[in-house]
Amino acid sequence: MKGMGCTRSRGGERRSAPRQNVKGGPHLNQSAVAVFRYEPDQIEADLKVAFDSLHWRDYIKTDTKVFIKPNFTLPFPKPGVTTSTKLVEAALSILRTRTSEVFVGESDGGYASFAADYSLRNHGIPEICTRTGSTMLNLSAMERTRVSERVNGKSVEVTLPRVLLDMDESLSMPVLKVHVVTGVSLSLKNMWGCHPDTLRLLDHTNLSERLALIARSIHLRFAVVDGIYGLDRRGPMNGDPVKVGAVLVGNNPVATDATATRLMGFRAEKIGHIITASKAGLGPYGQNEIKVMGDLGRFQQHFHLKPTIVDRLGSLTFRSDLLTKLVFDSPITRPIYAVAGREYRRKIRDPGDEL
Repeated sequence: MKGMGCTRSRGGERRSAPRQNVKGGPHLNQSAVAVFRYEPDQIEADLKVAFDSLHWRDYIKTDTKVFIKPNFTLPFPKPGVTTSTKLVEAALSILRTRTSEVFVGESDGGYASFAADYSLRNHGIPEICTRTGSTMLNLSAMERTRVSERVNGKSVEVTLPRVLLDMDESLSMPVLKVHVVTGVSLSLKNMWGCHPDTLRLLDHTNLSERLALIARSIHLRFAVVDGIYGLDRRGPMNGDPVKVGAVLVGNNPVATDATATRLMGFRAEKIGHIITASKAGLGPYGQNEIKVMGDLGRFQQHFHLKPTIVDRLGSLTFRSDLLTKLVFDSPITRPIYAVAGREYRRKIRDPGDEL
């Protein structure tokens, strides 16, 4: 958020100072989420109405630097997995009517599975930026720094591109999907892709606190959840695509994620990183604390999480840095992958490679 200062921690690292709780603007003193049906021919107009209902101009001024983070967890479009580029272009177009500094970016795939430039090109982002007058960012190619802070009493740190620390506001554009470890992958989890290291999985310990730290550091306020298709059963890359037809737009990432979680048929209070972010002062998750504008019930789903044995074993590494290093980046990594029947550092370039 604006007004969130930064100090230097030991070693010259950039350290984010605490910020105030997110409670909406002067004309909307409650965290709110607008929901509407996706109509491709009028998406920009409908998204503009949703933004207006959230009084976005109270935050986005003519000199505001805004960063948009889509979810391009695969280097090609895939319903239920990657953010609709039509939705991304609509958001960029709207923001550019207000401010001249709008950025959109993504990092390399985890475990060096694909390059960010390849993914951004495949999603048509260079052409979209030309049409909207926006700037594309390859987060993995930029100067980075280590940011450290105490979150809910835990000392955590993350690596971030320096350019993101200079943003006044950020907007997360995730897909409505399950995640085999975190339960759901929505606006907060989507920001993990701002960590530009391809071995960012080595930082999975205390992931909930790290996600809250990223949200604070890059001033995450708005969220646009692509619920055109959702991903059921197993995410974030594999699973069953489900046509939902909804778009959710919120003025607070915690409130938006909690609302989207309930839309999926899950209990928000059971999702660890949502509760952690709320306790860190990033917004409310209680249903009675969030104003929902639109008929959420018409899009109600009942998703199920069905991780495989390999998924369950992998989730154990989220509890220990040493175990994570042993499994994913040590001399025994290749044998572990061989026993699990998985390809070590598999490259993803074409549809089907991710399966």
